[in-house]
Amino acid sequence: MNRFGYSEEHEAFRRTARSFFDKELEPHYRSYAAKGGVDKEFWKKAGSAGLLGLCIPEEFGGPAGDFTYSVILAEELGASVGSAYTGSSVMADVATYILMGFGTPEQKKKYAAGILSGEVSQAMPLTEPDAGSDPTAIKSTAVRDGKDWVINGEKYFISNGTSADVLYVVVKTDPTKRGSGMSVIIVDAETPGVTRHKIPMVGWAAGDTGALSFSNVRVPAENLLGQEGQAMKILMSTFTEDRLQIAGRSIGAATTALRLTVDYVKQRKAFGQRIADFQNTQFVLAEVRTDIDVGRTYLDHSIVKARDGALTFAEGAMLKLWTTEMEGRVMDKCLQLFGGAGMMQDTPIGPMYTAARIQRIYAGTSEIQKVSIAKDLLA
Repeated sequence: MNRFGYSEEHEAFRRTARSFFDKELEPHYRSYAAKGGVDKEFWKKAGSAGLLGLCIPEEFGGPAGDFTYSVILAEELGASVGSAYTGSSVMADVATYILMGFGTPEQKKKYAAGILSGEVSQAMPLTEPDAGSDPTAIKSTAVRDGKDWVINGEKYFISNGTSADVLYVVVKTDPTKRGSGMSVIIVDAETPGVTRHKIPMVGWAAGDTGALSFSNVRVPAENLLGQEGQAMKILMSTFTEDRLQIAGRSIGAATTALRLTVDYVKQRKAFGQRIADFQNTQFVLAEVRTDIDVGRTYLDHSIVKARDGALTFAEGAMLKLWTTEMEGRVMDKCLQLFGGAGMMQDTPIGPMYTAARIQRIYAGTSEIQKVSIAKDLLA
């Protein structure tokens, strides 16, 4: 279908992203899964291809691109079978928007070149074992001690958590308060007192979801990102962008699932005819295509609104809710058409089905999105 809201530069970037994933991810995702994830060379190649640090201003060596480029990157990653193994992968680079939006000139200058080259990857440790959907419930603390912050606490379910070089750690700098007592502090991952390990997951065999521990981690006071107590403002500034890129991944994955399924039912036979010749198959494929086309149009419309500063918080929640639920429906129907073959690990649709299930929990459950939508509706 024809897309709208994209410039020639956007489409040129889409071709670059597609070429990169076809070359560097699709032929290798099984080997990445075998060794537990992508390596630093993958990030460096992404940097060389111009896929990282897309929002970094020209004064710091970046392309100063709008967020549309990141959504395109997410959609093309999702359209790669390999993303069912690697998960969010290079989309952890969305954290760059936090640095560029709230960092000091010195902080931006320190990390910009490494982010662009892929030498520096990032993560945002927010979630904790007992604090998921409610970020204000975190217990990790940072206490001022002279010219330093001293950080203690545990983080869990952190994307890019074990391989990131720079961590934007969300802590309570005033535990007597809830959201207004939270701050973000930059921690270099090799700082003494930081330990981390990978969490085995149901999906994303080559993904990097980590648990991190901070034990008397001491960092300079100037590592505070933004102002003290500003964490919720920083977090809220990223929610819309995060939902757009997750929606992009869902659309990309659903599109690829349909393509693989159409190819399969055309060649697979049962009772003397192709699976594609059964009316039920045709009805299911029609439903799937319609779902995807509606979702793609919804995404494109939302991108245009976001670029104009008109996409509301509730609209972002609706987009995330609808596209991730749609991806789940599509994967379920496609796997059903694959039959028993769809349950095999060496058939792409199986891992894609499992990965799609994560999307309805990852970065805010469907239920949390519904709460946001309902609050807006009843306000």
